[in-house]
Amino acid sequence: MESSLFDSDSVIDEEQVDSLSRTLGMQFSMDLSEGGITLANPEVPRGWLQSIDDEDRLQFNYYNAFKDFLTGEGRPIKVIKENEKIVDDIFQITVMKPEIDSEEQLPVVYLTDANTSLGSGCDIVNMLMLGGEIPPVILVGVGYPLAGNFNEFIRLRTRDFSPTLDEWQTPNQAELAGIESKDMLCGGAPKFLEFLTDELREFIGSKFNVSEDSTYIGDSMGGLFGTYTLFNRPESFKRYIIGSPWICWDYPLCFDYEKEYAKNNNDLDAIVYMAAGGDEHILYPNLPEPLVPVFEKANTAQHARDMFKLIEDRNYPNLNFTGKIIDDETHFTIISGLIAKGLRTVFNQLS
Repeated sequence: MESSLFDSDSVIDEEQVDSLSRTLGMQFSMDLSEGGITLANPEVPRGWLQSIDDEDRLQFNYYNAFKDFLTGEGRPIKVIKENEKIVDDIFQITVMKPEIDSEEQLPVVYLTDANTSLGSGCDIVNMLMLGGEIPPVILVGVGYPLAGNFNEFIRLRTRDFSPTLDEWQTPNQAELAGIESKDMLCGGAPKFLEFLTDELREFIGSKFNVSEDSTYIGDSMGGLFGTYTLFNRPESFKRYIIGSPWICWDYPLCFDYEKEYAKNNNDLDAIVYMAAGGDEHILYPNLPEPLVPVFEKANTAQHARDMFKLIEDRNYPNLNFTGKIIDDETHFTIISGLIAKGLRTVFNQLS
């Protein structure tokens, strides 16, 4: 096989995709900003970015998809490297727009942690739109152009999703990211929120015909960020889908946010779906060592239940809130159910 087929600067046509798929049994990934398609490494978990082989020709890029997606049939996707000014960094922004003949402005769904969740998100959103369970939406995946650096993924998401420094958890996150604790940046949530609501929203609005209707999806640390946003700038999004919220971060920080908001406000105008897995407490043998002490103390499902009760007891007149514990899901398996159940709920106000 010629090495040019593995070159990210080359374009693989539909016939080659068919041939390679049959021959190698692999899925593919694409980066339209570079105009090329590269092979995905099936040994790497879906959505994780990693380069392999000595010549660095096989790359697992930003979206793990089937060939019909790559050839642009039915599900157009555009990848944009946005030079983000507020945080002074570059984000990988992936946009999936439905093919509809309409001048109607479309709602936007912002999906964080796109490096790990975009594949599931695209598939689920397409099936829900196909089944008429949600209206046509534009899905915007927010991730990082990492080219295989999982350690950097941990460092950046910790920086962007954390509202504060957690002196106990930060060393564990730093170890997972392969860096010294002193080099682990935390507390970037306010700037990241400003990026999402100001810079990125304006950018998406300039490229696509979108409405003011926006939905946020975040899981784990992204759920921490969603909870932070809900109680500090709730007007940022109309709908919130918050999964396995990591509200053990700087505990009881998020509970303090909730109480402070309730003290100063009589209403919360939002549609919120918040969920955690019923098996969040299970520690599997291959859990990365730096995460073991953190997960032993995280108590994610119980913290979520406590937050459910606080929110429900406020009886905000314009809040549509659903809190769920999803049975048989762990911290690492909940994302697909969260996206599917969350979108169905917040767009249809299901209980």
